[in-house]
Amino acid sequence: MFGVTGCKGGKKLFCKLTDNRSTTLTKKQQAIEDREYELLVIAKALVVEEGFANLTMDKIAAASPYSKGTIYNHFTSKEDVISALGSQALLHEISLFRRAQTYDGLSREKVVAMHVAYHLFARIEPILSMCVLTSRTPWVIEKTSPERLAYINRLEEELVAITDAIFARGLSSHDLTLPEGMTTDSIIFANWSMAFGSNALINNAANSSCVARILQSQSILMNINIMLDGMGWLPLSSEHDYQQVWQHIEEDIFSDEVAYIATLKR
Repeated sequence: MFGVTGCKGGKKLFCKLTDNRSTTLTKKQQAIEDREYELLVIAKALVVEEGFANLTMDKIAAASPYSKGTIYNHFTSKEDVISALGSQALLHEISLFRRAQTYDGLSREKVVAMHVAYHLFARIEPILSMCVLTSRTPWVIEKTSPERLAYINRLEEELVAITDAIFARGLSSHDLTLPEGMTTDSIIFANWSMAFGSNALINNAANSSCVARILQSQSILMNINIMLDGMGWLPLSSEHDYQQVWQHIEEDIFSDEVAYIATLKR
């Protein structure tokens, strides 16, 4: 469904993903799309250097070979740029989650595969992983174009549909029984919030002596096991080696991402 282009090893800012559901583009449309991607690469570099709050259209124009007017042909505001970065992040997550679904394992192992995918994404693209949340804040939404907001909403729905299918497998296989008052939406939110929070803390561990002190090599997996054991999702961590499962998933599904992370100096 999604193709990845524009990746250049350690020099990449982020991979360019194309939505293959779209109709074939004309040369002019492709040129416009390529220019927009180029501007997003510049915008992301500025966010890395100066943060979201200091991003401006003037700075994007100064760092690019294009006029400010050309940039406004692509984005209505700096908030629209941030939302565009958020949609790129969602495309990456969807691509990785689709691959996580291919792991041949028990329903709970597939949940672990989803968490491996998100962890690798957050490690490779810490700025983009934050863009998803930033793009959903009121101050960004109110200045984002309606078309881009509609696109982000569609991507979020697709991402939720993927996770829905994984959790539905747990129910159909009877590995998971929902306690009274709990819904699949509750489970999805619990997993998403735990994954986002854990990965955000790990990415900022170097800046926090408290986080660094309690951080262990398998902290995220331990958090996953605590949460899923609490839900009674079988097999429990006391009965199954999920650390080995995590390693197999990295080796079998995400070996390229693991190899790339090994080259990063963070």
